Amino acid sequence: MNRKRAGQYAAAVILAAAVFAAGAITQNLFQEEDIQKKLGILSDCFLFPAVLLGGMGGLSWAASEGTFDMLQYGFYMVFQRLLHPHKAIEGFYEYKVSREESRDGWLKHFLIIGLICLFASVICLLFYTASGG
Repeated sequence: MNRKRAGQYAAAVILAAAVFAAGAITQNLFQEEDIQKKLGILSDCFLFPAVLLGGMGGLSWAASEGTFDMLQYGFYMVFQRLLHPHKAIEGFYEYKVSREESRDGWLKHFLIIGLICLFASVICLLFYTASGG
């Protein structure tokens, strides 16, 4: 794994840990004494970064496939008409081709870390329900 990719995964893990810690502190995980309630809180705390990072990764994948090109083109047309009313504007096909040429990759590391957090949340939920929750 190269340094850039390792840095991206490290940043995603740090963000997930920060969201997890914020959830743990706000839900008083460390003051709770009942193990069943702790497992429920742990499940919730892992779910927060799973939804946040997994959602960001999923949306970035959808955007990298061109899902939102028509919406972007619509806003581009409106603002170009307002800012430059007499300038000829390219058609949608030309816009889409130029977007495909300059399209970057998507945030795989966010999706992977989000899925790992979702897996941890499900494991905590299974232990929570097995303990009578």
